[in-house]
Amino acid sequence: MKLVKKKYTLNEESLNSISHGIGAIVSIIGFIILLKQCNKFDKDYLFFCTIIYGLSLITLYTSSAIYHSVINTKYKHIFRIIDHCCIFILIAGTYTPILLISIGGKTGWIFFITQWIIAFIGIILKVFYTGRYEILSVLIYILMGWMIMFKLNELITSIPDTAFRLLLFGGIIYTTGIIFYLIDNRIKYSHFIWHLFVMLGSLIHYKMILQYVVK
Repeated sequence: MKLVKKKYTLNEESLNSISHGIGAIVSIIGFIILLKQCNKFDKDYLFFCTIIYGLSLITLYTSSAIYHSVINTKYKHIFRIIDHCCIFILIAGTYTPILLISIGGKTGWIFFITQWIIAFIGIILKVFYTGRYEILSVLIYILMGWMIMFKLNELITSIPDTAFRLLLFGGIIYTTGIIFYLIDNRIKYSHFIWHLFVMLGSLIHYKMILQYVVK
């Protein structure tokens, strides 16, 4: 097993861990709110989608917070794998309620299955080739995040304009943050900045899903 090398200073890792530790706490609170919200409505797959989305948020932020707080190199390597795998899970998890509830039908299911197949491929890539093919991983993140644009007309007609703008803005935030992910360890605190972009992007998408999907 190839152990991960220390990449960050103690101050950087503290900020990395604290930021996504806060994200984990907020995600748990947000998940509870979503569950209470979905109990008010009777929609197909609503509870299923809420569970997947909520858990994808919690697992990403929790695994990231643990990864950046662990000092032991062996365990840090393991949590690095889990952390990176959870990025694929979050993207697919975020799209799950949008695809199955808002869009629905054949298109929604095709894109839902496609998202999770790609996520599974990405997870295999991270588990067996940790630290390699980083550019390919980033391209997969981007592909998953923007794949819905191939069915832009159906997306626009299935959600309100405000919801579409929130979805688009959140995607732009995530994509912009990738710049700091790519220059990781070249500029001090770049990974922490990436964390802030992830938190902002996920907050915007959460607002969209809470107000316009789980309703």
